[in-house]
Amino acid sequence: MRFTCSRRQIVKAILVCAVALTVSAAQTPQVSREDQWKQDLNYFADEFPAKHIDFAKLYPQPAFNNELSALRSDITKLTDNEIVLRLMRLVASANVGHTYVYLPTLKLGFRPMPITFEWYSDGLAIVAATPDNKAALGARVLRIGNLTPEQLLAAVAPYIAHENDTWLREQSPAFFQTVKVLKLTRAMGDDNRLELTLVKPGGEPFKLVVTPQAGEQQVSIFKALDIPVPLYRKHLDRYYWYEYLSDAHILYIQYNQCANDPKLPFKDFADELLAFADAHQVDRVIVDLRWNGGGNSSIVWPLSIGLKKRPALSSRVFVLSGPKTFSSAQDNAIGFQSYLHATLIGSSTGEKPNGYGEVRLITLPNSKLTIQYCTKYFKMVKDSDPSALEPDVRVPFYLADELAGRDPVLDAAINYRSN
Repeated sequence: MRFTCSRRQIVKAILVCAVALTVSAAQTPQVSREDQWKQDLNYFADEFPAKHIDFAKLYPQPAFNNELSALRSDITKLTDNEIVLRLMRLVASANVGHTYVYLPTLKLGFRPMPITFEWYSDGLAIVAATPDNKAALGARVLRIGNLTPEQLLAAVAPYIAHENDTWLREQSPAFFQTVKVLKLTRAMGDDNRLELTLVKPGGEPFKLVVTPQAGEQQVSIFKALDIPVPLYRKHLDRYYWYEYLSDAHILYIQYNQCANDPKLPFKDFADELLAFADAHQVDRVIVDLRWNGGGNSSIVWPLSIGLKKRPALSSRVFVLSGPKTFSSAQDNAIGFQSYLHATLIGSSTGEKPNGYGEVRLITLPNSKLTIQYCTKYFKMVKDSDPSALEPDVRVPFYLADELAGRDPVLDAAINYRSN
């Protein structure tokens, strides 16, 4: 039976509910900060071990329970961000790239510095900064406080879920620019002043003192230094796109997300680019996975199958990989290698080919911390267990390449000649 109500009855009911909720809230005792954290940790202790595949193997006892008990006991003497970092370290101890606590931003005491770091083959550099710190843009980092970049990397490693050094370096810049992490590692003092020792190409080392700033927008080196935009940075906002390099008769495809663009499903995109290939001279196909962090590995299949049906194309496929190539994107690279005998060019990927995935999320009720966990194990390589998917042709990418707008990885694919 269906019931209806008049507007007056609805308004009356809302007012009654509002009064009831107000009375209820007034009668409900306030839960202390310590008790809220204990509730969160108890929720974590119930949910995480029960849901993560191979939990007992990845988190040996009694070490896991002992660390969790110690964290509960220390709540009263720890700040919120110290509790978060302790939990991050515990979850990261399994060394599973997909299993981690999301690093909070602008909450629970976490504040970012007004600079952004990035690793290159020849070291750490600053690739974005607020206008007050623009002198740092494009500089290589020699020291962060009293630590070298490598020393700071080692200090933050226990807090970053990683399976290889590639992913550790890829994830570490977010930690390097977090005030609490800098203080924890003693790179930064309590005065909130971070001294950087920097050097620009062809210049002398210089020092720059950086302090936290609220809300000011950072500018990238590409905009500030007027760097020419190379092809691989042309459409980073797109799920996928392609361009025909007519001089070399190359079909360049950049695949940035293993997901369907709501405006253009991947199957339609693949049909369009394959039809284009059929109508033009294409001497080789380059699939760029360097920005792809994963998703659904099956999305790319229409392209793989379409290339397979075209022997003239399938025998000349090149795949570009890099530190950001992760999860399903790595699986796709392996698929291109095995299915199309593609040549992999670039650098090693961010995780082991055999590893955990199929992720789910847990949100702690009070702090709202998000924890990602895995529900499935994937074995992509049968006879070994490598730490990463290694390229057939390794190509370093230096800071000087970035500053000049060059792409040595794409150049290597364009100019590759088999023996």
